[in-house]
Amino acid sequence: MLIASCTNEPDVTSKPNVLLVSIDTLRADHLSSYGYERKTSPNLDALARRGARFERTFSTTSWTLPSHMSMLTGLPISAHGICDDRLWSMTDEAGNPTPVDQSGVFIPEVLKDEGYRTGGFYTWQYVDKRYGFGPGFETFERWGHTFYSDEVVSAELNRLREAEDKPGIDALRARHPDLFDPAHMSSPETIGRALEWIDEVKADTPDAPFFAFVHLFDVHDPYTPPAPLDTMFDPDYTGTVDGSNITAPDSPFVRDMPKADLDHIIALYDGGISYVDDQLGKLFAELESRGELENTIVMVTSDHGEEFFEHGNKTHRKALFAESVHVPWIVAWPGQIAAGIEVDGATGIVDIAPTIYGLLGLSAPDGTIGRDLGPVLRGEAENEEAAYLQELLLFEGGKETQQRLGILRGADHAVLGGELGGDLQVVHFDLDSDPGQKSIRNASLLSEAAAQQTREELDAMRAAIKESREVNRTRNVGSDSLPTANSQAELSAMGYTDGNQPTKANTSAEKDCELCLDG
Repeated sequence: MLIASCTNEPDVTSKPNVLLVSIDTLRADHLSSYGYERKTSPNLDALARRGARFERTFSTTSWTLPSHMSMLTGLPISAHGICDDRLWSMTDEAGNPTPVDQSGVFIPEVLKDEGYRTGGFYTWQYVDKRYGFGPGFETFERWGHTFYSDEVVSAELNRLREAEDKPGIDALRARHPDLFDPAHMSSPETIGRALEWIDEVKADTPDAPFFAFVHLFDVHDPYTPPAPLDTMFDPDYTGTVDGSNITAPDSPFVRDMPKADLDHIIALYDGGISYVDDQLGKLFAELESRGELENTIVMVTSDHGEEFFEHGNKTHRKALFAESVHVPWIVAWPGQIAAGIEVDGATGIVDIAPTIYGLLGLSAPDGTIGRDLGPVLRGEAENEEAAYLQELLLFEGGKETQQRLGILRGADHAVLGGELGGDLQVVHFDLDSDPGQKSIRNASLLSEAAAQQTREELDAMRAAIKESREVNRTRNVGSDSLPTANSQAELSAMGYTDGNQPTKANTSAEKDCELCLDG
């Protein structure tokens, strides 16, 4: 147990480092250590053997922005208030940007007050400062840029396009091939910068522990792993599908595509997992060579999974079934967490922040809803049954049209959905007997007794969220500017915006993002 300092200055000499890795779009059931038949993840498997693996961790939703907000604050979406990237497109009657209210305290804010050096290194714009991320990080940087996000290159490209200067555009592309290559892998850059930062802070403050957050994006589509990983899991494929063009209107990745092509797409996705796993192996080796790994709490997780038409959809941000929200959570801390622990039962990414605090002997901020599972990791307690909430808004024509909720308790997963303002239809799944929720058409509608239990669980969640929002601090984020044309184009290129443009004045009710509290 860590003992607090009796001085005004934080006692940092005995505290471990913390490394939190988020692998974007990584579904748990495609890791070998989670039972996948392909050997996709030898380094993560080894990490699990050295520490603990949580069997059933669910995200709070199926897309990056709100789930990372939950991961870093310990709050479900209705508590932290960020459910929709279009919040940053809203304007008042005069056309000025309106502030977005975000509740919660971020992990680096807590640890910085305890004497930690704090650095964050991310790849995708949904983790950017403009969406409210960054508080508590002394260093917070985006790596793995594209021509959309590189300010200098994007400005030059826009100028050349306006001038209709095709030779100039070709020359620009030739000078910056990585920025214009959708298959460019960004993990080496992000990890390399994180290691460089660790070296810098250790040289500057050798006795201070660090908190490093590393967000990796190479599992996300396009599914274009480099050779030999592009053929590793489907060496005999002879078709034309190559893992690119996944979300475009003319994409070959459609529901009724030939099975061989779909299998190849999944094999390419798995190749991306293997690529990131290899990069993590190098990261762990570098930390070990620096003498840092033995005194570092390593946590690896994901923000959401990925769909391959298991329930009729592709990619993510469409639904809340297990393939979209069941994510890995692996924790290792040599000498403090026993090797080979497997934690059964339900957990959530909202537990990550309070568990970090608990392992460090710290209290979670007031209003935190996630649980401290440190006693479970130390073998001092069993994982008690708890309920976890998933939330999602669906859109059509730029407007919210449907609401999705999920409740995970033990092996029971209730999935609720319906038109906004209407009744929610509910189905139940037993994840022990049906982990892939394959029997959706035969899934039993709730009996009245079960329906009452679901209502009671939602009422309890609403009460906890309401209390959290009352005690938690709220800040205005993203009120200084509207989305840029480049940021909108980047989102559209990845299939996120569906052509939606910034919206004009909206009511305050549309900005609350209290999906669960809507009733």
